[in-house]
Amino acid sequence: MKINLRNLILRNINRRDKQEECDKKKQIIERLSMDKDTGFNIRKNEWIKKYQEIRKQYREIRVHRLWSTRIGEYIVRYLTIVEDSKKNAEKGILDVFILSDCMNHNARLSTIMGRNIHIIDKTNIDMWKYILYRFPKVAFSKYWNTYANKKQDRRFDAESTVQYFRLTQEEEQEGQYKKEAMGLKGPFVCVSSRDATYLEKILPEIDCHYHDFRDSDINKFSSSADYLSKQGITAVRMGRYVKNSVEFDNCIDYANEYYDELLDIVLAKDCKFYIGDSSGIVWLPMVLNRPIALRNWIPVFLDSETLPYNSHNLMIFKKYYKKDENRFLSIKEMMEIEKKVKYNGNLYVQYGIEVIENSAEEILDLVMEMNARIDGKWIETVEDIKLQEKYQRIYKEWFMKQHYKESTMLRMKVGTLFLRKNAFLLDE
Repeated sequence: MKINLRNLILRNINRRDKQEECDKKKQIIERLSMDKDTGFNIRKNEWIKKYQEIRKQYREIRVHRLWSTRIGEYIVRYLTIVEDSKKNAEKGILDVFILSDCMNHNARLSTIMGRNIHIIDKTNIDMWKYILYRFPKVAFSKYWNTYANKKQDRRFDAESTVQYFRLTQEEEQEGQYKKEAMGLKGPFVCVSSRDATYLEKILPEIDCHYHDFRDSDINKFSSSADYLSKQGITAVRMGRYVKNSVEFDNCIDYANEYYDELLDIVLAKDCKFYIGDSSGIVWLPMVLNRPIALRNWIPVFLDSETLPYNSHNLMIFKKYYKKDENRFLSIKEMMEIEKKVKYNGNLYVQYGIEVIENSAEEILDLVMEMNARIDGKWIETVEDIKLQEKYQRIYKEWFMKQHYKESTMLRMKVGTLFLRKNAFLLDE
């Protein structure tokens, strides 16, 4: 099979063609395309030998695209790939992955992942380009889109996923040094708030504002930060590119003042618990087996069932207000709306639905409950247990009617106080 290496690889980097890194890669590819040996005479023998060693161990090499631009999409695919690659290796098949994001906005994470799967990165890209060009028997196009779909119908458990994200001793030391440099001592929690800024920055050519219904206002976390401070716990605002600064006390604005790729992982790994929302970054603490408190979760019941499980996990979610009927929808009604809307926030308007963020009080209730549960101090009443059971029954009945596998249901409790104060959500 003849491979047009130039077109195949350029297809994955052309979004960043004005950036220095991509320019460099393009120049190399252009030289290689004109003459497969040009510029490679010095190391080609080394690469041929490496290829021969690979072929002694593997009967087949398969090259796949791995979507790496958005961290949640990246992680869920990676978990599937780790499992598949292990099984394929036993069959004599080597899976190799080309990142879709040539600038690699998650480079430190990719380094860690690369210890468990074969990723083409800056350390080996020249060798693999030569191999792909020189040896056309490598299975490239046939398997290119194997992992294009993030939904792999797998259940992940946080106790097992953590092994795929282990840091080296040097990385641990670097992380601790950077934590101290930002003044972080003692117990802390992380909080992230999705907004449109990240996608505007990394995907400027694509209008992603149909995702805006998933956004959260960071400044509604003010009362929660005060509560945590009184408990001797520091709040750390996470993120990379964010719209707003923190406008309240008792919170380190890491996103605007201290962002670091390695610290993203270290903080997610070491926090007492992580307070997230409907953003892909929550996958990081989840796979690191940290307790998660989700507020403003949306969509509530779709595309979230594969989230890694931790017994402490809690969620509260955005509510749906039907404007022409002047009322909030029940969970059953919300489920049916989500089937129609999925991830296109523009459709909520068409269905006359206003999406309502969680209030500062609801978020505080969630944070207090999570902290008390972890400390073993939370007490549930008989009525609380009944409300939780009713929620689980309604959700399960609807889930099974969609012909989904029961094993892939979202295993997460709803905040106790949230259910107490919004019991109408369970109306049938």
